[in-house]
Amino acid sequence: MSHTTVSRVAMRLAAALTVVLGAAMVAPTAQAVNPVLDADNRLGGITLDKTAGEISAAGGPQSLTTSAGCPEGYRGSSRVLFVWPDGTWPTAVSGTNTGLPALVKLAGSAVEGSGLDGNPVLRTGTSASRWASFGFPASVFDGHSGVATYVITCDPGEVPGDAFPPAGDGVGASKYFSVDVRLIWNDETNTGTWEHVKEATTTVLTAEESWRSATLTAEVGPASAAGTVTFTDVATGANVGTGTVTDGVASVEVTGLKPWKTYTFRASYSGDALHDGSTSNKVRVNC
Repeated sequence: MSHTTVSRVAMRLAAALTVVLGAAMVAPTAQAVNPVLDADNRLGGITLDKTAGEISAAGGPQSLTTSAGCPEGYRGSSRVLFVWPDGTWPTAVSGTNTGLPALVKLAGSAVEGSGLDGNPVLRTGTSASRWASFGFPASVFDGHSGVATYVITCDPGEVPGDAFPPAGDGVGASKYFSVDVRLIWNDETNTGTWEHVKEATTTVLTAEESWRSATLTAEVGPASAAGTVTFTDVATGANVGTGTVTDGVASVEVTGLKPWKTYTFRASYSGDALHDGSTSNKVRVNC
């Protein structure tokens, strides 16, 4: 084996090691939901019709949607509840103050749009929020400024039942969708505002080399992220391609690379309505 061949093999091994190490250091992670929630039971995010507003029935979200419905075995009921920044949640104190900031979906209520038929969730009006109003008084927000998690549950059961877990049980073993909201609340005036907090993402870049070309693949986590990924030549700053994220992956093929030259690439995820953007590790490609 010639010295040139040995050098090329060594360079390719070094590049492969760079890719592997980069992926190991920047592995996709699930949403950093409130620690009291079981991340393995999370079904995905919630899209709100507003990104911010007053903490009130009219100022809260008027519709909540998800990309999927409740899975089989988790169609007994559907609740909406807050998990406060400190990991606690409201509990029922009376028949009118149930500790739930939106109506429960059960057998006998309008199941359409609840997710209990297996179709994506579409909750509107008081089924989406009744914040700081009848059934969920303003004082419930006292002492809970910070990032809270708003949750739609899919409670255990094959079909909608006529009962639901008490608010004091929290999410428990239910499957759930969630979105983080930042609450700014004045305990003295019982008024405040909220804003949607986008979900953090990670982007991991890998490369597959071939003669004078390379396929760049970006894996964006969580898989619910949508949007685009821009791939860049780090040395020149040039955009070498843009790919659409599908099932958490975007890729482009870069052609016309010069032989015997080393290139370094990076990927940047754009973000979407629910997810923040993120930038990947660097990868080296030796042609």
